[in-house]
Order: sequence, then C-alpha cells, then structure tokens
Amino acid sequence: MDEQKRQKIIAYIHKQMAEYDISVERLAEALAEKEKDIKPVLFRDAYGNVWDGKGEMPNWLKRAVYAGQSTEHFKVKTK
Repeated sequence: MDEQKRQKIIAYIHKQMAEYDISVERLAEALAEKEKDIKPVLFRDAYGNVWDGKGEMPNWLKRAVYAGQSTEHFKVKTK
C-alpha cells in the first residue's frame, strides 16, 4: 500500500472515531477483549476447516484419519 493511501485511511479512521466518540483507549480495550475470544488453531485442512484441539475431534479430521492420514499432517506450524 502506498503512503498516500495509508494516510487517507488513517484520516478516515480518525474522523469516524471522532464522529462516534471512540477514544484510542476504548478501541484498544475492545481489541484486547476480542483477542481473548480468539481460540488458537492447532489443526487446519486445505478447505479452511480448523480445530483448536479441544473437545471431540471434528468430522473432517475423523474422516481424514479414517482414510489413513495422520493428524500431524494437519497440525499448524508455529514459529
């Protein structure tokens, strides 16, 4: 993204925040709350199905294991 476009987007966001009386602090709080709700993805397939590894194994992964695939094949690589 070029710098001019970036600056226009920033100006638009500032204008919207002023119009709706949203402070930077409140925005940061809302983003932090949302991050708490995001579950880590431990397994993913090529179709976008995901599983956090908790609870019962989802059907898409059960079918793959039944077909001979290892769960390790679907494990998301972490840095």
